Amino acid sequence: MDAKQELFARLEYLDAAVGLPQVIDEGIVPSTHNGVANLLRKGLGIVAFNILEDYIKNRSKEALKFLSESGILFERLTDSLQRAAITGVLAALSTRAGLLQRAGEDWKALVQDESLKIHSTKNSPFEISPYSFFSINSNINASEIPDLLAAFGIAGGWGLLKSVSDQIGGGLPDLAQAYKNAADRRNRAAHTASFRYDYQWLQGVKNEILAIAASFDILLTARCRQIEGNLGIPIADHNIRQALNFRFLEQNGIAFKEKTQINGPARKNWTSVDQAIIILLPRPRQNNSFLIVLDDTRRINDWRT
Repeated sequence: MDAKQELFARLEYLDAAVGLPQVIDEGIVPSTHNGVANLLRKGLGIVAFNILEDYIKNRSKEALKFLSESGILFERLTDSLQRAAITGVLAALSTRAGLLQRAGEDWKALVQDESLKIHSTKNSPFEISPYSFFSINSNINASEIPDLLAAFGIAGGWGLLKSVSDQIGGGLPDLAQAYKNAADRRNRAAHTASFRYDYQWLQGVKNEILAIAASFDILLTARCRQIEGNLGIPIADHNIRQALNFRFLEQNGIAFKEKTQINGPARKNWTSVDQAIIILLPRPRQNNSFLIVLDDTRRINDWRT
């Protein structure tokens, strides 16, 4: 199961849990039911943020694996990515080895295996360690996500992520703030016994996760496509905006309208989204674009690369 498949499986469970009556307050008067509901909401809020974090980590590992297998020279990676693959891994291994040692687990094998990957960066082919990013701290700080994108030669950080989100129906006024708010609620839910987790936050968290996850994936996928298309230049020399092209399937009742713009005219109506995806998906791949599936409110519901 790849990172996106795992994300959608977890979101399905989260969506079902959010709809349970046990997590909804009954009136505003304090009661046993409302106390239990808040405990459940806090737990779901923690899990929701962990789902997003885990997706970002796993999708990043997939992109690093692609680089390792692409055939590109290590010297054509950005300086920050080269540092992360060497000194970043060393720092992460020091932290993780200490944790394993205190837990009485085998820390030597981890260091030995990942050290071989560091050494491989002297040669071609090389293997970038999955511990190059997001491996020192227990949670992913909002500033670490632009750092990962910059390591792939993608400038613009959260601003660029917001631009992609706007183009694909993400519907969030500020992606960075949405991520920070989710992280703050997660921390307060985990560490403050009296914290009340609002049900409306839970209702909106799936849309927030989809907007951030899709924008992040699209940028990484677009850059990997560019690298695969031309291994002979530094990865930062590619223009990422040239690779951000979209086609849409917008839900309209039981039908789906095929469009080249969210607010544009329909090119064709489809009665089955699965059939539409099967037929349309090869076109975006051939044209280096992305197929975006929108719900009936024109919010992103799925994306295909």
